[in-house]
Formats: sequence, structure tokens, C-alpha cells
Amino acid sequence: MRGFQVLKIADIIRRERDDPPMTDEERQRAMDFIVVQQAKNSVEIEKLNESYRRAEHRFDRDERILKLIIRAGRRARTQVSKHEQRLREQHALFAKEMAEMREFQAHSDKRLDALIDIVRADRNGRSA
Repeated sequence: MRGFQVLKIADIIRRERDDPPMTDEERQRAMDFIVVQQAKNSVEIEKLNESYRRAEHRFDRDERILKLIIRAGRRARTQVSKHEQRLREQHALFAKEMAEMREFQAHSDKRLDALIDIVRADRNGRSA
């Protein structure tokens, strides 16, 4: 704190014993000083109160924003979880369909091989 001198009680008592009593003028100056300091302190306290109110308003706003961000994060996490579940289901379906396609392909290959064998046998029979 600017311009304040902290006096210990012992210093004040010692000063009263050692120093001559205050004159009316000194007492008036001391009282004027105290009144001026009180006015300055009141102004500073009001500035601090206003600063606190502004900070409290910003804090409330930041708290609301943070809550919105948290809710948005939760919604996004839920949506991502649902999307991942759908992807897993689609992947499982795709894997199943691919396995079926491999079976059909193998079956088609066998039938094609059989047809090729029939055509070759027929050609070999004609050429002989």
C-alpha cells in the first residue's frame, strides 16, 4: 500500500511518552490527513468493487461458454460413438458379403473350369 507507515503499538506508546503533546494545529493536520486518506481509501475500494463486478461478469460469461463447450463435446462424443458403431456394423456386413462373394467366385471358377474342360474335350474329339 502506497504511502502508509505501519506503526507498532509499542512505537506509538513510546512516542507518546517521549514526544510533547500535540498542538491543536498538529492534531487538526493529523485529522485532515486521516480524512483525506479515508476518502482515498473509499475511492480505491469503490474501484476495486467495480473491478470485481466486471471480473465476476466475465467469469459468469466464461462459465457459460465452458458449459456450452462441454455439452458440445459430449454431443460430439455421442455422435462419434454412434458413427463408430454404424461403421463396425457396416464393416461386419461388408466382411460377411465379401466372404459370400469369395464363395460365389470359387463356385463360379469351378463351373467355368468345368465348362472349359467340356469345350476342350469337344474340340479334342472333333480334331481327332
